Amino acid sequence: MNRIYGVVLLYGLLFMTMEGMAQQPQIEMDYASFAYDEQESLVELYMAVEANSLTYVADSSVYRTVIPLHLKLVRSSEAAPNLSTDTPIWSQENQFHFALRDTAAITEGQVFLRQVRFTVVPGEYELQVEIPVSGQKKIQARRDLIIPDFSQQNSCTLSDITLASRIVPSNDREDPFYKNGLTILPNPNQLYGEGAKEMFYYAEAYHTACVKSDIGEYTLFTFVTEANGSIPIPRFQKRFRRRVRDTDILVGSFDVDSLVTGTYFLRFVILNYANEAMVEQNRKFFVLNPSLDIPVVPAEPFETSGYASLPEEEVEKGLDHLRVLVTEQEARRIRRVKDLDERRRILRDIWDARDPTPETAVNEFRDEFYTLLMYANERYSVQRLEGWETDRGRVLLKYGRPAMIESHLYERGRKPYEIWKYNNISGEGRADFVFADMDGFGDFELIHSSVAGERKLPDWIREITQGYR
Repeated sequence: MNRIYGVVLLYGLLFMTMEGMAQQPQIEMDYASFAYDEQESLVELYMAVEANSLTYVADSSVYRTVIPLHLKLVRSSEAAPNLSTDTPIWSQENQFHFALRDTAAITEGQVFLRQVRFTVVPGEYELQVEIPVSGQKKIQARRDLIIPDFSQQNSCTLSDITLASRIVPSNDREDPFYKNGLTILPNPNQLYGEGAKEMFYYAEAYHTACVKSDIGEYTLFTFVTEANGSIPIPRFQKRFRRRVRDTDILVGSFDVDSLVTGTYFLRFVILNYANEAMVEQNRKFFVLNPSLDIPVVPAEPFETSGYASLPEEEVEKGLDHLRVLVTEQEARRIRRVKDLDERRRILRDIWDARDPTPETAVNEFRDEFYTLLMYANERYSVQRLEGWETDRGRVLLKYGRPAMIESHLYERGRKPYEIWKYNNISGEGRADFVFADMDGFGDFELIHSSVAGERKLPDWIREITQGYR
């Protein structure tokens, strides 16, 4: 099994927690959220059912199958610890019918697509999925859904990004995949490359007047980066001048046929007249192009590597930087080992363990880490603390660039604060971090996060409305 397809399939199997050993439907599921009205947001669930994972019954000239699917949305227990999570906020029972003329003609990777839409008040939820299987234990799965509030009139926002295998103009309002004059066929497993070289995308920008443009325009910067990088890949970046609108439909595509096998991010940035980022959004996707795979580069011996001759000062500084990333086991090793040469080896080992492409001569994770560290030092340094040592710097280095930053610097009756939104933190999914300048000296401290192990203060709004400490 190739590496990328294995990752995607493993994700699907982890999501669909199967009970029983017989063949069962293989379903990839994804979602995106959009503005709807002042109270609710629109949620779209995308499902791809593998055609060769289904059992068909002959019926006249076709073969048919039916999948019953029960969907239920409940409050997240972490977001609402004092409220009941048993009562569904929304639920739906579906029967998906599929038909084929010839089951022998099913091709590898062939899927049936389905889409479900509903509206819900913004918040943190858990989607519960249940598929009854005749004669077997039911299939059950759960997934966290974080639905943003897009109704804020005083700031730009971006919807989630829908990745699609095809987007074409359409007037067919009866088509289940019709939306805003388009037919959008979603790609729930986000896999492109051989057989699917064009990656289509759809998103919506709201309240773009926040750019305060005298000419009624804003700039949309759309680009692709490697998974652990922030620099646009050459030939995978586009800038568009767009008219300022309350809602702007963003549609386009990139031909990914020249990208090597790996994990990437599609990134959107709204820029104002001064070329400053007002809001950002990103979406992970995968590429499988075996014919372009990079040849393996043998690991360089430590004795001839750059680490072997690092001055002690640089070694200690490098290990100090890494304290935001290391595991407890790695931290104990750093504390225990005193020999300079061994500490050099520790530094190399830690970076090697995080290299996403060890077969190449470049450690993209390390390069991105130091790009972020320099960015943090430029933006977040305060008094005697370098930017990477502040709460915002630590979060940036540990979790990467947020998909979106909401800045609230001049709200009457509240201390300046920022909300950092992440689409996907490993083991957490979507997550928020709230930073506030509690003392008025420009040091934004972390006061609340939805990530396990970080500070939690559910009533953080009250905290920032009180007098300065």
